[in-house]
Amino acid sequence: MIRLRVTSVLIALADVGLGVQLEEQLVQAGLTATWDAAQVDGPGRGTTPDVVIVDADRLGARLATVTDQWRGRPTMPGVLAIGSSPAARDQAPRARVTLLAPTARLTTFVAAIRDAQAMRLAAGLRWPLLRAALGLPDTENARSAWQLTMTAARSIDIEIPRAALRWHVHHYATPTERLDQLHADRVLTVPELETLARVDGTLTVQRIVKLGPLDPMPTARLLWALGSIGALDLSPEIRDRATTPRRALDELRAHLRARAVRLERSTFYDVLEITPLAEIEDIEAAYQRVAMRFAPDVLATYDLAELAAQIDPMWTLVEKARTVLVDHPQRGRYHDWLRQKLPELRTVWAIDPSVVQAAEAAFTRGQRNLGDGDAHKAMGDLAAACRHFPGHPDYESSLAWARYRVQVASGRDRIEAAVAERKTLEQLLLGCRPWPHALVALALLCAAGGDVDAARWHLHVALAVDPTAPAAIQLAQRLGMRPA
Repeated sequence: MIRLRVTSVLIALADVGLGVQLEEQLVQAGLTATWDAAQVDGPGRGTTPDVVIVDADRLGARLATVTDQWRGRPTMPGVLAIGSSPAARDQAPRARVTLLAPTARLTTFVAAIRDAQAMRLAAGLRWPLLRAALGLPDTENARSAWQLTMTAARSIDIEIPRAALRWHVHHYATPTERLDQLHADRVLTVPELETLARVDGTLTVQRIVKLGPLDPMPTARLLWALGSIGALDLSPEIRDRATTPRRALDELRAHLRARAVRLERSTFYDVLEITPLAEIEDIEAAYQRVAMRFAPDVLATYDLAELAAQIDPMWTLVEKARTVLVDHPQRGRYHDWLRQKLPELRTVWAIDPSVVQAAEAAFTRGQRNLGDGDAHKAMGDLAAACRHFPGHPDYESSLAWARYRVQVASGRDRIEAAVAERKTLEQLLLGCRPWPHALVALALLCAAGGDVDAARWHLHVALAVDPTAPAAIQLAQRLGMRPA
């Protein structure tokens, strides 16, 4: 018989048969187990179990909320989940809880209960859990308690910090004002301060632990303690875009996600964002511009967390597209394949050459009319270009700018119109290689909407791609940007 020292296990399952059966099995294994369906949606008053087994299938998207409610009880119980639905499997990591199948063996349940009880104080980064794990009395999270808490944290068994941080391996660490207070109070050691000097919201827990100068175990203890105190915010996405590095990383992550969607069932023309009329010079130029944003050596300078796994496969596709399209025999065979497979693919760029030419002619007329100040006529021509070639960044961005001008001339609020057109254009450009003309149009809309910082940001990218672009240079001067 399996024996385990556990005061109580609460089985909060909706299924009567499963609840009763599990209760009997755990009691036979030497545990004090109680099935109570009344608490399936959260803890009842006065409930003080050591371990709770929750119903992930029933709770679904509420799993994390209910799990946190249990962990917030005075006894800080360990929590397990039972479920087999897709929703349960999706929500369990978010709830930071081990998910067991209803058909799991008794030995598996007992082992999971043992782990949940042993690691119950590692279930989150919270002040009460930190103090309890350190064997210190519960007290207010205040400056007077930080020195003793940090001292104790430096010598705790590494298993607690390691278990607590495993849910945050790919989370970005961002300093809060409380870290400044810890620094001012001289609570942190010199090696700890050196380690934290590079923590700016763009590095994940995993990268910080590896970087040093502290060894990995002291660094893990440090991050665990500071996260629990509230001196570091650990988040799966960039917490805010208050600094240039954070903004660049946040935007790049958005581009990578969008590009993965764009390239699904796409063509080599979509990979490089060129048309079938592209000559070798066009292909090479497009390849270089894709590389400016998505090449592995460019992306290697960023901590992309879980998205890093996308880089090599994505770039392999770029290299293959370039190799095939610059080689006439291979390109011919690829066109033969496309003729058969195109109905099964999604494409913006692999369109009939005559349509490409018609769109380009309409775009040229539209640009000329914009230059002449006739926004209404320009909008008609640019709309025609977009009908022929929907999704082309230059065509869509010019249409957005012309449409904004027409709306304002018709009496629509200037900022409201600019914000709406900006949002549409930003979504369209996600996942694309940088297009200078489109970025200038986006910058114009940002400036018109009152967001000058965003306008400068997009102009900076446009000028990095094409430093000689006249429209970008003129707008940059108007916005007070310094020459690169």
